[in-house]
Amino acid sequence: MTSSRWLVPVLAVLFVPLWASGFIAGKIATGSTDVPAVLFWRFVIALVVMLTAVAVLRPGLPRGRAWLHLAVTALLLQVGQFTFVYSGLASGVPAGLSSLILGMAPLLVGLLTPLLLATRLGVGPVLGLLIGATGVHVVLADDLGAGLGGNLVFPVLGMLSLAAGTLYQKRFNDSTPVVTSVVVQMATSLVATLAAWPFLGADWLPRAPSGWAAVAFLGVVNSAGAFVLMFVLLRLRSTVFVSSLLNLVPATTALVAVPVLGEPLTVQAVLGLGIALVGMFVGLGRVPGLRGRRAVADAAAAPSEQPDGHVVAPAAGGPGCRAGGA
Repeated sequence: MTSSRWLVPVLAVLFVPLWASGFIAGKIATGSTDVPAVLFWRFVIALVVMLTAVAVLRPGLPRGRAWLHLAVTALLLQVGQFTFVYSGLASGVPAGLSSLILGMAPLLVGLLTPLLLATRLGVGPVLGLLIGATGVHVVLADDLGAGLGGNLVFPVLGMLSLAAGTLYQKRFNDSTPVVTSVVVQMATSLVATLAAWPFLGADWLPRAPSGWAAVAFLGVVNSAGAFVLMFVLLRLRSTVFVSSLLNLVPATTALVAVPVLGEPLTVQAVLGLGIALVGMFVGLGRVPGLRGRRAVADAAAAPSEQPDGHVVAPAAGGPGCRAGGA
């Protein structure tokens, strides 16, 4: 159908800027707000938004071990990633550079996918990931390590958390309704943040109006919006597809950071964006000679959605088979 044919491209176009906006808003938020408070208000606001969606859509509840899998994903994809990313931003790591380091996650996810998700990769996806990673590196390569010292460990740990959380979400949470998945993860992340708060000595509230605006944006747009899109795309396509889109985030962040944060525009940012675009098209099979093979792989990997909003995974043993799960 025409609507379904255009659904994935539209979601993909929306996903990249929404994901990139998290680095910009995160930099603004951590300028006047302690990192635990940024996390707390991000999770509170996102949870309220998603509970409203639950009241309207009434999705099914997780079953059995799905609760545990969602909690683990929350600790990796939400708490782990953003604790490290925001700590790096607060310690002086530029938004563009932080995005660059997080941009290494797609290559890691793509290379680990065949080992962990029983999905075979062709030449196109691997080549696309490598080209995209090259573009990611070009964006801000001259700034790597410039006066930042050990603070670079924060975005590196955030990158590892993002990669692990993406793979875990795809492997174990693919059959859980998307809205339910986001709600449980936000609630788990909020509980984890509150449990750690007594040991952190942080202020509860942002100290400037810009901080309030930034955490509100992070909660509504970057948490609720971007992660819903991410989980839907992971369900409709593969981890390689989402990884190819994430290759565009560093250059996008670097370009947006120029007018918003005053970070300098470099030739590397423009060149890197072009290279990352090439990598995305190669990885998604949009290059002649790879399209047919990629289309078959996507069709085999894509699950079917039932009228009640649940998703039926491909038959066992197929290239899109989800190992494990609840």
